[in-house]
Amino acid sequence: MGKWTAIASTPKFADGETPSGTADGSNVTFTLAHTPAPATSLQLFVNGDFQVPTVNYTISGATVTFTNAPASGDVITAFYRY
Repeated sequence: MGKWTAIASTPKFADGETPSGTADGSNVTFTLAHTPAPATSLQLFVNGDFQVPTVNYTISGATVTFTNAPASGDVITAFYRY
């Protein structure tokens, strides 16, 4: 019989999270509650519009940096595994 390999951990999910930071037309930096793992699991939306990684934003750890600052009143929503 073969050996069993332990799974490191069960992934958790953030669904519909609002990143911290102020959408005011000048702030480009927002912070997620957790670091996405993998980073490519992040799906980010502004006012329901999907944001394309490396085109509309970059991510480093739990920090999201937008290419263009979200306007005042914009709704930012994140979905990811961590």
